[in-house]
Amino acid sequence: MKVLVTGFTGKVGLQVAYYLKDQDIPMVCAVRNVERAKAKFGQSYNYVHLDFSDPSTFDEALEKVDRIFLMYPPGDKLQFETFLAKSKDKDIKHITYLSLKDVQFMPFIHHYKMEKLITGYKIPYTFVRAGYFMQNLSDFLCQEIKERGRIFVPAGYGKTSFVDTRDLAEISALSLVHEGEHENQKYVITGNEALDFLVSQK
Repeated sequence: MKVLVTGFTGKVGLQVAYYLKDQDIPMVCAVRNVERAKAKFGQSYNYVHLDFSDPSTFDEALEKVDRIFLMYPPGDKLQFETFLAKSKDKDIKHITYLSLKDVQFMPFIHHYKMEKLITGYKIPYTFVRAGYFMQNLSDFLCQEIKERGRIFVPAGYGKTSFVDTRDLAEISALSLVHEGEHENQKYVITGNEALDFLVSQK
């Protein structure tokens, strides 16, 4: 068993790597810039160059791995279908894809199209359909909260159930390690309560 972890420098991919490392599961972390990753995260991880817009990087990234934690990265001209075709050729046994809650109702977003591609290639999968990341509040909203005690998001009175990225990572990792139990499953992962973004005024 060996896992290719994509999205290693992101909120969930990094936590997946932490979990696998803690469990002594062999893995390799896919990054666009290996030297930058080594400088930031150290030498205790194995890295491989992977750029989803450059198919010439696919063979090396998929060498001697049999499972993939897959995330959709930012960027242009992404060659995901080519990557999935190559994964099929390499006999990848399982893909766990970080998707989005309610994706089945949103055919216009890339997660919907990615799920269709993965199922179309008949690679065994687990779709982890995530709710709103709790860590977003301490990431790009943190400064606004600290300085002004407020949040501006286009949510109105809508509610959402926040989810910790560490929980998403643990579920994703378990689905890769015990893939037979989670083959072709779709899991919606949310918090236990729907909350809004409104702040009561006293």
